[in-house]
Amino acid sequence: MKNVILLIACCLFVNAVVAQQPVVAFVPNKDIRAIGLFTEGLAWALVPGGNYGYIDTTGNMVIKPQFREAGIFREGLAIIGQSFGGHIHYGYINRQGSLVIPCQYEDAHDFSYGRAAVNKKGVWEYIDRQGKTALGPAFVRIDTIIDKTYGGAYNEIKPHPLSFRNGRLLVRKGKLYGFVDTAGHWVVPPAYAWAREFSDGVAVVAGKEIPRDSMPGNGELAQLYNKLPAGEPEYTTQVIDSTGKLLFTTAAKGLDEFVDGAALFYQDDKWGLMDKKGNVLIAPTFADQPYPISCGVFFTQVNGKAEGNRDGYLQIYNTAGQPAGKALLCDTEGHCIYDSHRAFFGNLMAVQVENKWGFVDTTGKMVIAPVYNVISDFAESHAAVKTAEGILQVLRNPIK
Repeated sequence: MKNVILLIACCLFVNAVVAQQPVVAFVPNKDIRAIGLFTEGLAWALVPGGNYGYIDTTGNMVIKPQFREAGIFREGLAIIGQSFGGHIHYGYINRQGSLVIPCQYEDAHDFSYGRAAVNKKGVWEYIDRQGKTALGPAFVRIDTIIDKTYGGAYNEIKPHPLSFRNGRLLVRKGKLYGFVDTAGHWVVPPAYAWAREFSDGVAVVAGKEIPRDSMPGNGELAQLYNKLPAGEPEYTTQVIDSTGKLLFTTAAKGLDEFVDGAALFYQDDKWGLMDKKGNVLIAPTFADQPYPISCGVFFTQVNGKAEGNRDGYLQIYNTAGQPAGKALLCDTEGHCIYDSHRAFFGNLMAVQVENKWGFVDTTGKMVIAPVYNVISDFAESHAAVKTAEGILQVLRNPIK
């Protein structure tokens, strides 16, 4: 199912009467045109002329505007870009604004577990916090993208560098996948036909190959059937821990990554929920795929019978599989949510009522009334918004 929130497809209850007055942390300097996500207490700020600096959660410009591009802080470092000969090159600054890794890369990713993927002169590798090579190109994932429109005539081989998750990096060796640590040592040897990245301390990987269906007997029909091309092999689904230890095997045909101790799974044409031991918390009952788990909850839509689905609702569950809240699609005054960020950040999710944005909590309650033209997520304790009058503000999370 496509998770596109529209009036008929998916809305949230608008309970404006209980929405709290937003807590304005500060109104930034009028020269600031835009503000990014607050991470590690800092957010980039765009000023006239197109330069970026960084402000703190009190609104002070703690790193002066001097960069042509700017990213968020991760592990004390942020990607910044400077223009050289009309081309942007990337490097990293620390929280004091000092350039600790020079702007020498055509592309760069955030740090995770002390490693970051960077592209220099067309070659991807992983560097450490000093900018030294930690893992070479052999550890960078390479995807072959096939253009099916023209029968695969325009295949594209494209690097797709991943990040370390739970201290592990998913790496392919030959046709098999395994996981290495930050030193490049195989912690989980390459033994899997497919594998997904670690999440919540576990990874979903391929188990044994499932034998191909065959028709018994030696008749003409059986011989013809058994000579048909086998197609792509299928495998059982397994879950391993960060040492490669098998935790369990599941008959589920699809298993999402684990978040907050649980994962959505697909079996018998329906979706359910299981924990990291393979215990089924909610049997496969959802016809449509629920929205992803975030902040310990997920939600699924229950359709009504009224025109425009105005009597439907969203059922919110926690990761123990218990109902955590219920949200009507529209209120009695006909106000409905037309869009959403589809995930919770800081226990709040941005939602659009008519043409204004606000925030609901993990029970479906409208916590910050929909009065803003533009919003960002509460990445940590703060979020940038723009009022109907075009005034930029930074809000403090009222429930944290």
